[in-house]
Amino acid sequence: MAKYDVEFKRKVVAYYYKYGRIATKRKFNMSLSSLHRWIGKQETVGFMRKKNKTLSSEEKLTVLEYLWENGYTATVRKYDIASGVLNVWERKYREYGIKGLEQDSRGRPSKMLGKPKDINKDKDILDELFRLRLENEYLKKLDALVQEREERERKKK
Repeated sequence: MAKYDVEFKRKVVAYYYKYGRIATKRKFNMSLSSLHRWIGKQETVGFMRKKNKTLSSEEKLTVLEYLWENGYTATVRKYDIASGVLNVWERKYREYGIKGLEQDSRGRPSKMLGKPKDINKDKDILDELFRLRLENEYLKKLDALVQEREERERKKK
């Protein structure tokens, strides 16, 4: 919920037009940046929040061209689009061109389906594991036989 309701904002802006910036700041105990933002909103799009709308890539490009000609403040006031959104659009346009503006990456990404497992690869791994176990068993028996022979030779001496 917003900190200030629409009626209060309208009252503050009306007071500003009647008595000026400093008197408004003192009476309502507020920052000048908030006051200027409210005045800009009142003059352009109004205080009521508009329904979110999706723009086509051509419309986004038009907004970006206006941004490059007139700057962020004028673009935000004219189109009522947050400067953060404009930054994202600009970055996507510079990286990917017009295709970057077409992509809509909102929401949680879908789960990636893994590549189908190669059954032959699993079989090869199991065969290798079996071969290595046999080899390990053979080496253990060979080591035991060598130790046994060395033990017999020690007893003979």
